[in-house]
Amino acid sequence: MLKPNEGNKYVFKNIHFKSVYLPPLNEVTQLLHLPSNISGMITHAQSFYDSDLPVSKSSVFHLSSRGVGKPTFKKIYTWFKSLSPKINEVFNLQVYKKTSKAIRVTSNASTYYSYIHGFNFSKKCNNNDNELNILIDWLVERSNADYLMMSEIHNIAKSKSIDDKKSPKDIWQLQKPYWQSNSLVPRQQLNILNEFYNSDKKLEGYTEEDGLALIEATYHLIFDFYLSAIANYEVGLHSYYRRIDENYKPKKGTSFFTNVLNTFIESDESNGCFDSVLIELKELVSSNDKPMTWRRLASFVPLEKSQSDYTESGESLNDRQYKQLKDWRNGKNLPSFLRLEKFIKAIFASHGNYDSLAMLMYFRISRGIDTKIQECFEQTHSEKVIPIFKTVIGQYPSYFEHYTDKLNKAAT
Repeated sequence: MLKPNEGNKYVFKNIHFKSVYLPPLNEVTQLLHLPSNISGMITHAQSFYDSDLPVSKSSVFHLSSRGVGKPTFKKIYTWFKSLSPKINEVFNLQVYKKTSKAIRVTSNASTYYSYIHGFNFSKKCNNNDNELNILIDWLVERSNADYLMMSEIHNIAKSKSIDDKKSPKDIWQLQKPYWQSNSLVPRQQLNILNEFYNSDKKLEGYTEEDGLALIEATYHLIFDFYLSAIANYEVGLHSYYRRIDENYKPKKGTSFFTNVLNTFIESDESNGCFDSVLIELKELVSSNDKPMTWRRLASFVPLEKSQSDYTESGESLNDRQYKQLKDWRNGKNLPSFLRLEKFIKAIFASHGNYDSLAMLMYFRISRGIDTKIQECFEQTHSEKVIPIFKTVIGQYPSYFEHYTDKLNKAAT
């Protein structure tokens, strides 16, 4: 068993460093509404394995904050072993050394290395195939590049060649080759940032047009990780479908999320990325002879109260469901993902044999995109950046095409 790592207590706090190239893993999982620390993972594991942990909820919470004592940790460790006799293999010395090196140079690769090891361990134990293989391979590449980049910056800063806190120009010059060779940020956008960091012009000397151009270039950096990750997930999904069904032949360039983003960017009907998934879901289950209506789609919304409760209030069940779906479309009273999963499964049970888990992931991704856009918008509060968001995420088809071609070339 592990030794206490903070005084006489066991504590597993999130390790995260501010980065655009490789965002902290806990920030990414929060955007997807997935467990973002060890306490959340334990809570999820209890539900997934339907296995109660013999410690209090507060102790589980303290595991990722102020820590727990040895008796409590021993109970948690024993419980983990009951889920998988091979749990000891998760605590791999080689991976520990690898993550420690990444931590020393302030690279978020440290947590990605641990996550990737856990994924591969689970895949090996269960002897299963899934749609995440290509995404994981890309995360390995991105993590390795980030580690190399941060090692270079750390070593040069250590030699006093640059001050890593006061020389953004020098740091950008070290980062730039990695953006050029390991991202899909358009070269023109990198040039704008290059000119900014090499210029002696003060911010007051920039016109509004210059400022918006700089904001656009920055947004391209921010969203590159997310668009790349989504594309690799979607390419991996198609690859997985082909492996389990030799007759699966999607149309060239088929991308559900491209349709979602096109709707988000071009449709006056869309109220956001989450709403755009709903619009595309409605389109997916429509047929030429019987288009799906919003009210019909609403009939699949699961409600917590019984039908009699709504009858007594004078409101019909379908009216209540329609009102709920309308709220979802407007970003209000958004459902839990458990409720959303029930909604999707109910629709697909009646309208086509589609992948409900993939659709649920698209909803998670869309929530994340909406949140990320809102975070960026709140830094400017300017309506003039809205078209910029649409331009940046409108690059997604080129990401999907790039990673599709990469997979096809690797297969030949």
